[in-house]
Amino acid sequence: MHVGVRFFGLAVMIVMTLSDVLAQRQPVVSTRWGALLGGNFNMAGIGWAQWVSDPKRPGGQFGSKVYNDGQGGGLYGGLSFQTAVTDALHFGLRAMYDNRSLLATDESYRKGDGVQSAEAATYFSDDYQFNMSYAGIEPHVKFFLDDNLHLTAGVGLGASIQQKFDYTPEESTEQKDLDVARTGTVKHALTASGFAGAGYDIFLSDPAASTQWILTPFVEASYMVGQRGTNFTDQNAFNDGMSTISIRGGISIAFGSAPIVESAMEAPYTPAPTAAPPPGKLFRATEPREGVYAKRIERADFPLRPYVFFDRGSAEIPDRYVKLTRDQARGFANTASTTPIDVSDVEQRPKVQRKVYYNILNYMGWRLTSQPGSSMELYASDPDGRSARAMAESVQKYLVDVWGVRPEQLKITTGDPEPRSGTSRSSSARLADENRRVQFRALQPDRLGARVMVTSVRPAEMEHQMLVDLSAVQNLSSWGARIEGNGTSRSFGPFTQASAYLDPTGLLQPNQRSGKFTLSVNATTRDGQTRTESEQLTLVRTDQESTSLRHRLNFEFNEEDPVARSKNFLLTDVIPAIRNGSRVNIYGHTDEIGRANLELSMKRADQVMEMMKQELSARGVRNVKFTSNAVGEDEPLFDNDTPEGRMYNRTVVIDIIP
Repeated sequence: MHVGVRFFGLAVMIVMTLSDVLAQRQPVVSTRWGALLGGNFNMAGIGWAQWVSDPKRPGGQFGSKVYNDGQGGGLYGGLSFQTAVTDALHFGLRAMYDNRSLLATDESYRKGDGVQSAEAATYFSDDYQFNMSYAGIEPHVKFFLDDNLHLTAGVGLGASIQQKFDYTPEESTEQKDLDVARTGTVKHALTASGFAGAGYDIFLSDPAASTQWILTPFVEASYMVGQRGTNFTDQNAFNDGMSTISIRGGISIAFGSAPIVESAMEAPYTPAPTAAPPPGKLFRATEPREGVYAKRIERADFPLRPYVFFDRGSAEIPDRYVKLTRDQARGFANTASTTPIDVSDVEQRPKVQRKVYYNILNYMGWRLTSQPGSSMELYASDPDGRSARAMAESVQKYLVDVWGVRPEQLKITTGDPEPRSGTSRSSSARLADENRRVQFRALQPDRLGARVMVTSVRPAEMEHQMLVDLSAVQNLSSWGARIEGNGTSRSFGPFTQASAYLDPTGLLQPNQRSGKFTLSVNATTRDGQTRTESEQLTLVRTDQESTSLRHRLNFEFNEEDPVARSKNFLLTDVIPAIRNGSRVNIYGHTDEIGRANLELSMKRADQVMEMMKQELSARGVRNVKFTSNAVGEDEPLFDNDTPEGRMYNRTVVIDIIP
């Protein structure tokens, strides 16, 4: 039957339903082997044909204009293979068992002559129970909209395993186990089909594991033709005998190898030696020695700031925090032990981290219920002196009601904020907002406050940055740079240090292997003189993947010795990951409150750098290339309009490229 329009409509509906699903960056698994299992909801279009030999039903059975003569269900399952052609396009092959069984009803024969009677004609209702199954091969392609969500389209070639039906007519003789393609018809040994749909990959393994297991729920629409040939000369459509539309859903489980951080670390990155600019030259630029990397696998630990902030005059948990139902909490508990996955666009990284922080109540609830004997103190403070205990009780009620935490695990205390943002005499409303909070403290065990690991596969940045050195400039005050070419340009700076790395990511077009650019540097000395020079450079793309580790150190407002508090974390978690020849980039950030934030961020970054240098030297680690960068308030990692955003912006970020 001609049901192509219906098939197309169903496929479009499936795509539109799943296209809004959000995705996060995942490990790269180019080749996968697996199995899948699902079910078919079958709808048949059955053509006018001589299906049975029944004297009471002479001629043919079924009408030629009916689009859905029956429906039923069947099993769909088999083995699968998939390999990447490009990052977005994958080719796959399935070996499948495909059951298209259904119950159809023929109502094309009238009772009596239906003509002379003044009454409306009535029709016999004859049932056909079709039992049909096929073994098929299904080549297909998958187009990935991101690392998880993909669209699938393919064709199938099926060989008949069973093509039988039972005939149960009204007021006639029942017939069993009849051949779908009776004698005198064109019997098709093979069927053809086409299908389209969508799926969503859920990575089950640790992102750093060499073998990745992927669970994929999927939904598809399939159109099968050629299940029975025609036997009337006036039938010339290829599917007039019988065709089936199936809406199927199921899951697949697959495994494959992925690049991991640990294996890539075996070949440490060694930066190219950099000499000072030659006499008379303003700067020296060192192009990326190994080319512009396409991707970088980054593992970042994200600290959970142990605070829930409240709006003034309210003891209700603000809506920006994620609050679940008990049923939703069970789903969160099933995934809380897995690593959150970042997205490919670096600009989107803070969104993922904010999502982690705003689930702090759920992380704490899950950790308290999954670790026997655990406990914590809910320490509440309110600058207005009115709502502190009520705020803590709101947090306690959520953890008890939603997560099933026992009340005795949560001790409520109140008092002045410790640590305090500002002083007791500070009149700033923004600082007061930071002190209106419930703090998770006295954690037993300490791992209740553990950092959350965020792994991402993203465009490479730092590892192929070009080093620009102005050490020959006397009394240097500041300088900036601009790279132009290939129909684009990018500005960098201003910088106050004599050297800095410039990131050429995005200057090369996606399919471009190399390109020529102009680098211009403008420097200003302390006596107000300016000088500008330019030179040509060539960027070359490499297909290699780089790796990196990212750590964050957070500081309190006006903390006198912020680095000392992070020393233990530096010694136990950060320093051991640095090897001979590694590269370490350090970035100091601040919030937008106060003055001299650029100088403050540089001071903190330099303090961290000096501590790391001393410790690495004591451990015998050599040839580590450090850069220290002051960002200040100019490039906020979070929104400065919220107290939690400002607290996260008071940070030093450490990037390690082995």
